[in-house]
Amino acid sequence: MNVSEVFTRFSSQESCIQYLEGLRWQNEPECPYCKSKQSSQRKDTQRHQCNNCNSSYSVLVGTIFEDTKLPLFKWFLAISLMLNAKKGLSALQLGRDIGVNRKTAWYLQMRIRKAMQGGDDNELFKGIVEIDETYIGGAQRNHSRQKRQERRESGLNFTGMQHKQAVIGLLERAGRIKLEVLEKAHGKTIKPIIGQTVSKEASLVTDGFGGYSGLGKTYKEHQVLNKEKEEYVRGEYHTNPLEGFWTLLKRGIYGQYHKVSIRHLQSYLNEFTFKYNHRANKSNFDLLLNRSLMSTVL
Repeated sequence: MNVSEVFTRFSSQESCIQYLEGLRWQNEPECPYCKSKQSSQRKDTQRHQCNNCNSSYSVLVGTIFEDTKLPLFKWFLAISLMLNAKKGLSALQLGRDIGVNRKTAWYLQMRIRKAMQGGDDNELFKGIVEIDETYIGGAQRNHSRQKRQERRESGLNFTGMQHKQAVIGLLERAGRIKLEVLEKAHGKTIKPIIGQTVSKEASLVTDGFGGYSGLGKTYKEHQVLNKEKEEYVRGEYHTNPLEGFWTLLKRGIYGQYHKVSIRHLQSYLNEFTFKYNHRANKSNFDLLLNRSLMSTVL
């Protein structure tokens, strides 16, 4: 759903509430406390009074919208803007677009990203599955003067990618992707994730990183590309789609967000994952609203 449709369909708080009640309850209110469907509409409000436990409730209870002081129209607008921003949307830009400050915009984004987490079918990846790791973080030369000074004083001079955060990506050629932050990139952290995600009948494609060694004993086949010798394609086996996704992800992080803390990195990955996995779904707005109604507040 684009911004124009949001303006047309959800011009009032009442229209937003009615839409959410249709999604969550099919317009038959159910008390979130005792699950009773016996209730009365409270006069001049969008709340209901349970006839069983006498609790007052609305469709927002137990969702990411609970206790919000912002009009739902702005939430819907934020969801639409985030879904249509291929490379992400900074809190500053979102704040300008919907008329709130940066902190409020960031708070909205984090709640929306919570709804984007998981929720997809648990069917294992099949067919050709590309696997690759990447590293998120800026160059050491771009660290602040204080961090550079601390590194010199401690004698810590990281080499390679040690100063960056490792992320593993698994991409099913059928169209799904999974991203997960790694404490450290090695076989002990990578293989359990592969085992939980990929069918034993799948064909794996990786580079020669040692953390992937031995996978051919468990899965249908394991094609290892020797990228050090510039072998990037072997027939239908390559990691081009996943490499392209890494480019999109990093352009989003460095170009839109500029920097992301390790604490919140997985939330940002969840956003990119959701948008990629549902990129062809014309009902992704309703899908995300449904998830928002099932997701408790942070």
